Amino acid sequence: MVDHAYYCPACFVEIEQEVKVCPACGINIEEWEKNHDYFERLVHSLKHPNPEARMGCILTLGNQRNPKAAIPLAECAFAHSIDVWQAMEIIRSLRKISNSSEKETALKLLLEHPAVVIREEAQAEIDRIMQT
Repeated sequence: MVDHAYYCPACFVEIEQEVKVCPACGINIEEWEKNHDYFERLVHSLKHPNPEARMGCILTLGNQRNPKAAIPLAECAFAHSIDVWQAMEIIRSLRKISNSSEKETALKLLLEHPAVVIREEAQAEIDRIMQT
């Protein structure tokens, strides 16, 4: 049997499933979730300590194709710069997002990523955009 961890949606501290108020940050979990739409919760969850949770958000944000996700995705790549697989998925998600100033800014940010492959992929996407 697999144990499933539950986390506060605001501060990501591990909690019991039945908890209504986070013991760490004091938020009412149900109210917090009501006051933040799905997109906002996905973007916020890019800061989740669990890499699998972050990856799920990266994939979902890419599939949503919302340009407002571009810069938070790039910021996530820097916050976890050692995770090159995650950063590659961020590049893939950015490719799905329509061309916009947000996407351009995110790609330019990624030109400074510590991983060479991420810088190269960001430049390749910038070059592709410039050719269209």
